[in-house]
Amino acid sequence: MSPDVYLIWFRDVGDKQDNIVGVAYRWEHAKTMAENLYSIQKGIDKKKVVSTGVSLFECGDLYTRKQPKSRWQVLPIMAINAPSW
Repeated sequence: MSPDVYLIWFRDVGDKQDNIVGVAYRWEHAKTMAENLYSIQKGIDKKKVVSTGVSLFECGDLYTRKQPKSRWQVLPIMAINAPSW
């Protein structure tokens, strides 16, 4: 069994797919990164509608059709465990 990795993503208005911008090996780091990313997107980049989150993947697997093991929207606050794409 391969280790899991957390991919940090954001979606802007009109995005149909997640924009992957970071990787973490621990949930605590991934959640903090998603929260920081939200602050950057809203505060510095001045985006009006954006969501950030974390998806859980297993190392060594290709995800061409397979869905992540789990997926969470971190901010704005809303939990998602099933992919929305």
